[in-house]
Amino acid sequence: MKPSPLSLPWLALLLFALSCTKRPYKVETKFIAGYLIGKETCHPDPDNDYWLLDCTVHPNTPSIGDTIVVDNETYTNVIKVKGLLPELQELGTSIGIEYKTITREKVETTGCEVPSPVTYHLKEIFIIHQGIAR
Repeated sequence: MKPSPLSLPWLALLLFALSCTKRPYKVETKFIAGYLIGKETCHPDPDNDYWLLDCTVHPNTPSIGDTIVVDNETYTNVIKVKGLLPELQELGTSIGIEYKTITREKVETTGCEVPSPVTYHLKEIFIIHQGIAR
């Protein structure tokens, strides 16, 4: 039995309508905020170094980091981050980060090219978006 020429356009329209009902792919991301409390010193170009982010800015922040001492001050829930925008690279800045991944294990900074490097063994967060946290 041969399909009627009128049924083909309706079939095409139905298939198009069904394809439009799919939800768009959405990356599962999370948000966290923190204060910059320090920086590693490992490379001659400071843009290649990690920054230390204390994620205890807001109540109910998940505990994702570690406790460390920087300049005789104890901080909790600290992680390290690379690739901050230049306008955010100032100690004490409150930064909001959208992220998808935090390393499960602590990351040891290696390959330092400066004398007497200062590094920290912490988990690393990978930035999707960043900005000043208010």
